[in-house]
Amino acid sequence: MDHTGLAPVCRRCGRPAVRGRANYAMFEGMHFVCFHYEFEHRDTDPDDSCGVAGCPCAPAERGKEKLLDTPRTLVAEWSDGPPANWDVHSLPGYLEALTRWLEDADGYYAARKLAIPWDSRTVVGTALRAATVYE
Repeated sequence: MDHTGLAPVCRRCGRPAVRGRANYAMFEGMHFVCFHYEFEHRDTDPDDSCGVAGCPCAPAERGKEKLLDTPRTLVAEWSDGPPANWDVHSLPGYLEALTRWLEDADGYYAARKLAIPWDSRTVVGTALRAATVYE
């Protein structure tokens, strides 16, 4: 806290910089993320990783690749016909199971005491896999 007893305020977004208090001066009076977008992200689309270590967008890009791996893996599992470990063996059945799982997703996460992921890519990837055995 500063000499007034208040948390410093980020000069880019105007919100309190409570968690980053120790690095407030190093990041020129900003949150790390605000500093990154102001000085390091440059002309890169804010939704894409800029390649700088610690870029806040990097996990989102990894999420995209992880999501794309799921349907690729499911297709590969069907290369020799319906997989033995799948309970569903038709496209309509799979799509029905996918729909039911998405309807019940809150229960899936609650039963496992997991927070619902903030990004839809994680939820969709989990749903694609879960629909192979969901009843």
